[in-house]
Amino acid sequence: MPQMKIMFLDESGDHSLDKIDQSYPMFVLAGCIFDFDYYFEKAEKQVNELKICFFGKNNLILRSYDIRKQKSDFACLVDRKRREEFYQALDNLVKRLEFKVISAAIEKNKLKNQYSAPDNPYHLCFQFILERAVMYLGASREKMMLKIESRETHNDQKLAKIYEKFKENNHRYITAAEVQRKLADLSFSQKMQNIAGMQIADLVAYPLGKWVLNSGAENKAFAIVQKKLHRRPNSKDFLNYGLKIFP
Repeated sequence: MPQMKIMFLDESGDHSLDKIDQSYPMFVLAGCIFDFDYYFEKAEKQVNELKICFFGKNNLILRSYDIRKQKSDFACLVDRKRREEFYQALDNLVKRLEFKVISAAIEKNKLKNQYSAPDNPYHLCFQFILERAVMYLGASREKMMLKIESRETHNDQKLAKIYEKFKENNHRYITAAEVQRKLADLSFSQKMQNIAGMQIADLVAYPLGKWVLNSGAENKAFAIVQKKLHRRPNSKDFLNYGLKIFP
C-alpha cells in the first residue's frame, strides 16, 4: 500500500490587492508535509506537550500574530524571561519535528505593478504549491492529502474548484493522470479545531514572508525554517522548489 503524506497549509498576510499594508505587503502560503503516521503518532503529541509545559493546557492555538503581539493566551509572554524560554522551546520543537515545507510568496505591490488584472494571490500560491507537491513526490508511489484552514464557504469553494481543475488537466511537467494518482484528498478545517499541523504551517509562513521582504536582514526564525524547505535533488537550492517567489 502506498505511503501517505499529509500537507497542512496556512497563510501569512491577506490576499487583498485593494488595501495593502505597506509594513508587510506580502501574501505567503506555507505547506508543511508530514508522513501521515508520524504526524498522528508523534508530531501532534510533541506540539501538545509544549503547550501544556508553558500554558498548562493544550486547547489553545499557536498563532504567529498572537505570539508576536503577546495577545490572548500569550499575554504572559510580556515577561521577557518567559518569552525567551518559550521562543527557545518553540525553535527547538520546529527543529525537532520531521517535516518538509513547500511554500509560495507573493509581493503584492510587484504583482499589481506588473499585471493589469492580477489573479487572487491565494489562488496563485495554491496552484504553485499543488504543482510542487506533485513533483515533490517524484517517482515514488506515495500519495498526499491536503488540509487547509477554512476561510468562509465561498473562498473554500473557489479553492476546491482550483484543486479539481488542477487534477483534471495536464501541466508543463506533469500529466493529469500523475496528479490524480498522487493527490488523494483536499479538506478544510476551522482554526478553532486546534489542528497542530495547521499551527506549524502558520508559524512557518511569517518568517518566509519577512525573508522575502528583506533577505539581507537577520532572521533567526527563517534560518530554522530554511532547513525544512524542499530542495532540488543533491543541491542546496530551495528557490522554486521549497519556496516560489512571485512575480
